[in-house]
Amino acid sequence: MSNDKPLRWEVRQRLILIEARLIWSGWLTTQDLRGAFGISRSQASKDIALYEDLAPGNLQYDLRVRRYHASRSFRPRFLHGTSREFLRALRLFDPESDHPLVTLAAETAAVELLELPEREFDVLTLQRVNTAIREGLQIEVDYQSMRVPEPRPLRLSPTALVHTGLRWHLRAHSASHGRFIDLLLSRMRGVPVVLDDPAVSVDDDWEWKTIVPVRIGAHPGLSAHQQAVIETDYNMQGGVLERRLRVALVPYYLRLMNVGRDDRQRPPEQQQIILLNPEDLSDLDRLA
Repeated sequence: MSNDKPLRWEVRQRLILIEARLIWSGWLTTQDLRGAFGISRSQASKDIALYEDLAPGNLQYDLRVRRYHASRSFRPRFLHGTSREFLRALRLFDPESDHPLVTLAAETAAVELLELPEREFDVLTLQRVNTAIREGLQIEVDYQSMRVPEPRPLRLSPTALVHTGLRWHLRAHSASHGRFIDLLLSRMRGVPVVLDDPAVSVDDDWEWKTIVPVRIGAHPGLSAHQQAVIETDYNMQGGVLERRLRVALVPYYLRLMNVGRDDRQRPPEQQQIILLNPEDLSDLDRLA
């Protein structure tokens, strides 16, 4: 069978489950597919045969226990096998969910997740904001800033939604401020009103349009062995973790990574990673 033949969506989902089971559990049976997708035994066997064809050498059948195992030469074909993929499945886990990958996550070894609470917002707020962005319109909404004691009405031209790793905010031009600003969705009071007036173009937002490199490396005060461990932890290439980011997003990324201008002044065993190119970001007023 040709590996170039397009796969139907439902077939691809079953192949992804096969591979996820091999990565996270190390073994697979036809019952795993039957239970997750409600298919027949013969269809499950066909899916496994298709996976063997598309990813030769990944499966090894054990007659003694009558199940498939990941081979020693296993290489992911549909997934990356990363910790991020595993974390996504764990975050989705709900005992009442029937999503195949979520079901698989429930069968892993004991795992606990410790995460910051999500900042909640009204689903209608998201709906109206998305409508305004898609149709290029302005909105009006009351917003509670921490700089003033009471909510104030704002007239906004929404341009993008951003998740900073901690919470959701809206990038928008504010007529009240006369510039582009960031606003937390969770601090909007009431439901935004979508207006008929055309929004200010995102083309006028220099901080959004301009891309800059952000380079992070191990603290030079660490030993060579310690630096090597840090480089592995962060998947650095040549000792550098580089991200190319919109200027407007750089401060959030630096805060998330806990790096800034004064990294080298902190004890290396505490700071561990540093911002390598603060001079490239010297024009950012919000650089920590």
